[in-house]
Amino acid sequence: MRKGTILLLLLSLCAMFSQAQTIDFSQLKGKWDTTKTVQYEAAQYQITYEFKYAKDAKYPNVKRTATTILRVGNQYNLFTDYGLLAFDSISASIARGETAPTASGPKLITALKGMGLKELILQNRKQRTEIIQRKAGGIQRYQYEEPIPELKWELMEGDSIIAGYTCQKAKTHLFGRDYIAWYAPEMELPYGPYKFNGLPGLIFKVQDTQDNFVFTLTGLQKVKGYAPIYIYDKNEVIKSSRKAIRQMYKNTCNDPLKALTGDGTVTVSGDVSATVNAKPYNPIELE
Repeated sequence: MRKGTILLLLLSLCAMFSQAQTIDFSQLKGKWDTTKTVQYEAAQYQITYEFKYAKDAKYPNVKRTATTILRVGNQYNLFTDYGLLAFDSISASIARGETAPTASGPKLITALKGMGLKELILQNRKQRTEIIQRKAGGIQRYQYEEPIPELKWELMEGDSIIAGYTCQKAKTHLFGRDYIAWYAPEMELPYGPYKFNGLPGLIFKVQDTQDNFVFTLTGLQKVKGYAPIYIYDKNEVIKSSRKAIRQMYKNTCNDPLKALTGDGTVTVSGDVSATVNAKPYNPIELE
């Protein structure tokens, strides 16, 4: 069963599973459908970040919370949403016939509801390039490639204790937003959440100066089992550009009904369409 089919099935069962149980991530076995993904290597470190984000820039204090994961390997880094990792693991098990969709439905829906980050980011540290795969409002996944951002950091006075580590302060600019970061020189990993990198130590916290997006480290561990660094197979994505995908997402927010029914495959009754309103557009990348 393809992931798109699974997703449509889930949407049709949402009412049935509205009281879905909380997913137990400790029970996930790390099994992946290798026919749908390309696995590059096993992660050596797995770093967990709490991700708080404002859906509407007018209300920065009204934030949603998700969990994101940074996996660090010998050559590659993977950054994505914890819910996406869980969804992929469970749906791959369904695709192999190991579990039934109805039995896994509550866990899959819980994983979907918990997703806050839309991107799957694979960084090739040796070649200094990255592949980004994401959706633009529908179920279709798109892909674009670009150089890993060469951030210009300004080290600042002041420190803080985060997760028991003494962290130094720095600031930078990324895709239209200014950010303040706290990094731990004691942890000699020049990486961080999302596309942040290049500081002399692991980034423990980073937030934009308008307080719309905040990543805070909540867990750091050496991987004992198998945690794959992967992207989706080329047959699962449509290649595009960052500019085009951002525009598609903006169009979806401005007119969700048109985005849903534009190709003619989906129709919506008049009474339902009257209840569909524009969504706030507040992307983490402004340019």
